Amino acid sequence: MHQDTRRIRHRYAAINLDEYEAKVIDALVDYTGMSKATLLRQLVLKEALETLGVSDIVNTSVGQRAS
Repeated sequence: MHQDTRRIRHRYAAINLDEYEAKVIDALVDYTGMSKATLLRQLVLKEALETLGVSDIVNTSVGQRAS
């Protein structure tokens, strides 16, 4: 059982990419060896934190939290 049930991930959204955008993501998945879901989650969270201007405040990396 999970200690914090709010940390259980649920499907939140879907994105539509054209063929060129999908190939960029696929290339990044191949390069990093990460799963597509983990990679996209990290990219989305990193961008959100930077947009909000709080990326410097967060002590843990997005990579650690998003994996």
